[in-house]
This record gives sequence, structure tokens and C-alpha cells, in this order.
Amino acid sequence: MIQIDDAGSGSLIGGTGIGVMRAETREYYFDIIPLPYYQPPLFPEKKYQECVIDIVREAFQRFSVSHDEPIEICRGYMFDSLRGWLSDQGYRWKSTIIEGTLQEKVEEAFNRYVISLGLPENFVKHARYAFGFHRLLKWVFADLENRAALCKTGWKSWQKWSRIERSIFLNEARKKEYCLKCGKPIEPNEPVVTMEYITNRFWSINIHTGCYTGE
Repeated sequence: MIQIDDAGSGSLIGGTGIGVMRAETREYYFDIIPLPYYQPPLFPEKKYQECVIDIVREAFQRFSVSHDEPIEICRGYMFDSLRGWLSDQGYRWKSTIIEGTLQEKVEEAFNRYVISLGLPENFVKHARYAFGFHRLLKWVFADLENRAALCKTGWKSWQKWSRIERSIFLNEARKKEYCLKCGKPIEPNEPVVTMEYITNRFWSINIHTGCYTGE
């Protein structure tokens, strides 16, 4: 049986990971839908759906998938076009909840991918709701000039919130924390640059004064 799952479709940072596995042998293939598919001009045309088909087609060729082999696909919207392609090609498939080995493999592969883009490992692996939009936006705002290019800028949520007004001022750290720009510690009472803004709630960011390069 072939299983197909995705990871990162809801992450502001990076593209989306697609994983394909043959359950009996644990043969596994993973690839990333490149980030430009989630940015203008490609995103409004949903070209990422075509990329999903390309990735799955490559996996099927590597695994020599027959038309008689059952296929399970995650229920998510990422696979809307793939379902049509599978039917057109004569494959047997059903949409279901993908759990267990494949889900774990795809999520871990996507984690490694976003860490390679610069997202701190602790941010990804040890936080609840690590890929929540507003939490990732906070990390992006700490270095907006460089990190905006890592975002799914075709999203309406990005277009809505990325331009909000932020209050930026010199301040003093109240406790030990980590600079969201360089990742190094900020000590209590150390001078910092503070950014404050409101999206779904009030947010505050502290970075080293030496890390701040202006807006």
C-alpha cells in the first residue's frame, strides 16, 4: 500500500513537504514544493498543485507502483489536483487520515528543512504550535528585511499582517531571553531594541541593539 502525506502547508516559512511511502517495505520518498509556488505570481494560480503531481509521479516511478496497488492520501487540500490525476491514470485511491510512520517521517523532514532556512531548532522542536502563523511572524519581524523572502507571501494573511504598524524603541530587558535575530542570549537589564505590535493579540520582541539595522 502507498501512503501520501504533506507537512508545512500551514507554515508561513518555507514551501511544503510531500512524502510518499510504501507501507510494507518502508520505501520512502520526500521532496519540497519550492517556496516560489507560494509567492506571486504562481500562488494565485495554484501551481503548487501541479508540483504535488510531479513529486508523486517521481515517487511512483522509483517505487514501480502498479495500478492495482491501493493508495491512501491525506485528506488535505494540497492533494485536490492529485486525486484527479490518480483517477485519470487509473489508480485505486482513497482519502484518509495519515498517522504513524509516514506522518512522523514527513514532519521530521520538514523540520530539518525549515531549520536549514534559519528557523532556530529549539523554536521548531520544543515549542507548542511551533508553526502557528503569528508565532512565525514574530520571528520574521525580528529580521523582516531578510526573512520576508522565506515566507509564503501569496497568502492573504501575510498581505494583511506583514504591513502592520510596529512601535520600535530602546528598552531594557527584564529577564534573560534570546535575541530572535541572532539567537544569542539577552541578559537581564541589558539594553535592547523592543518591537511591539498587535495582530491576533499583543506581541513584543526584544533584540540586541547591535542586531537592529533599522526598518
